[in-house]
Amino acid sequence: GFRSSQDTVMGLQALAKFAEMSKAVMPKKTDLTISVGKGKTYFEKMKFKEHNKMTVKEAVLNPAVGSYKIRWSGVGVAFFQMISEYHVSDVDYEPVFALEAAAVPYQGFQAVNVAFKLPKDYESSMYLLEMRAPTGLVFKASLIEGQMQMTEGGFTAITRYDIKEGGQRLHLYIDPTVESRKIELHVPMDFKFSVVDRMPAQVTLIDYYDPSQRQTVFYTALDDVQEY
Repeated sequence: GFRSSQDTVMGLQALAKFAEMSKAVMPKKTDLTISVGKGKTYFEKMKFKEHNKMTVKEAVLNPAVGSYKIRWSGVGVAFFQMISEYHVSDVDYEPVFALEAAAVPYQGFQAVNVAFKLPKDYESSMYLLEMRAPTGLVFKASLIEGQMQMTEGGFTAITRYDIKEGGQRLHLYIDPTVESRKIELHVPMDFKFSVVDRMPAQVTLIDYYDPSQRQTVFYTALDDVQEY
């Protein structure tokens, strides 16, 4: 799979579209059985026939630690995914930077409005703001450069930036000696493709030399409209 389940689904849709366009033909009709088990037994069966081969089936397994096994028989193609949760904690960490993030329209683009407050008494020589773009949106150097050239606003506190993972991740390096301790940034993103029901994206502010001092928040992208 890819970094997110949405990307994985889009990859599968692309493969299905390729099969359609290349006129690939299954030699036989779908008749597939997938079994899930543990130990010596199989306790969950999922059956797919030609008439329901494009459906999604889900099984909730008992929350027990162990090794599970998967067996399949018959003819057909299926994507199988197991999702597990562990060490889930409801601990609320201290909002050390009063960090906030929200998607907003900005000069014809969709942007992330990020606001935070740097501590008055600081020992760090640098802070790192790490941002992730929602699926279908990317950070572009030309857009960030435009913000960096501004002589007013929050980007005057940014010393440099790095764009990683093809625009999916953005690093902004913050000068802790900046006069204003309250900083607000508008970070524009470029539209790549439409996605329905995007997952929230992450924004993290870290003391670069003391990573224990950090805060993470999430924001949800606006609906897909190319003209904001």
